[in-house]
Order: sequence, then structure tokens, then C-alpha cells
Amino acid sequence: MTSADWGGNRRIRKKLATRQALEEAALRLFAERGYEGTTVEEIAEAAGVAERTFFRYFASKQHILLGDVAQGRIAALRTALWGRPEGEPVLDSIDTVLEGLDLADPEDRRQILERLRLLRTQPGLLGTYLLLNRDLAGVVAEFAAARTPGMVVTDLYPQLVAAATSGAWDTALVAWLASDGQDDLGDLRRAAFAALTAGLRGGDPRIDPARS
Repeated sequence: MTSADWGGNRRIRKKLATRQALEEAALRLFAERGYEGTTVEEIAEAAGVAERTFFRYFASKQHILLGDVAQGRIAALRTALWGRPEGEPVLDSIDTVLEGLDLADPEDRRQILERLRLLRTQPGLLGTYLLLNRDLAGVVAEFAAARTPGMVVTDLYPQLVAAATSGAWDTALVAWLASDGQDDLGDLRRAAFAALTAGLRGGDPRIDPARS
């Protein structure tokens, strides 16, 4: 390995350390002072960096609250769903995509678990979490409607599929947090999704009572 390679590695490690310091400072201050009571300037100061450095790593306070895993999940979900084969059953497509998006990386799980713990102690942050869950449901509803002949996104079937998908993720997270991250999050999500979609399988989704 050349000296340039080592220099590159040091820069990467420094960036990762700075990012982690900002994240840890923010979560600590959110827990102590509340989300609204904490400024970006205070987060940067607590991490020992300039305020402009904060914005090199995070677009906003909300970004650091939700974390890269949560922020990127919606975009990844949309891309993966629309990459599924035409004609594949909607629920099978969603099930396959969710399997690929399950949090296998320990660092991803750590990010999510820390934020869930914060949400438990700071109920005022729940609105941000609910908005994220709504966005997830919206992506699923659009996909279910587009892949089901004669459906529009506001019809009963796409909305039920979306509610089951976001509900499975939410209930799995609740159970996972209760176990302090010891249970397998993927297993919990799979069990919740299977239970919540059982009534949507086997029938004709085009028969929508809301439109009759």
C-alpha cells in the first residue's frame, strides 16, 4: 500500500469520526434539552467542530435525528419496488423488497435503536417519525395502485396494502425496542407483514367496495 493510500484511509477515518461525534452530540443534546431546544450551533460546539462542518455531513437537524438509514430507506424502497418484474403479485414484490431492506448491518441497527430510545423519552419527536412512516406508506400505495389494473392510489386495496406494510415495520420496531434490540428485527418484520397481509391474499383486489 502506498503512502497516498494510507493518507486516504486516515481522511476516511477522520470523516467517520467527525460524523459520529456530531451524531452522538446531537442525540445527547436532544435527550437533555429536547429537539426543539437544541440548535445546530450547539451540536457543532458539543462535537468540537465549526457549525459549517455540521452541514458538510447533515442537511438539517431533522436529518441527524432520523439518521442516514431512515432517510435513505424511502428512496431505496421506491427504487427496489419499481425494479420488480411486471406481472409479479403486488404483495410478493413488496415482501421481496422488504427482505432486501431489512437491517442486516450492525451499524444500521445501532442507528435505528438509538433513535427509537430517544423517541421513547421524547414524545414530541413522534411527529417526525410518523411523517417518515406516512412517506413509506405513500410509496407502497403508489406502487400497489400502478401494478393493479383499474386502481388509483386512493382506492381501498392500495391503501390497505400500504397500511399493512407500514404497520408491519412499525409494530416490528416496537417489539424490537421492547427487547432492547435482542430479538431479530427481520423475523419480527416478516411475522408482522405475514399477519397483516393475510386477509389481502387470495382475493381479487380489483373488487373494491369503496368504488361499488
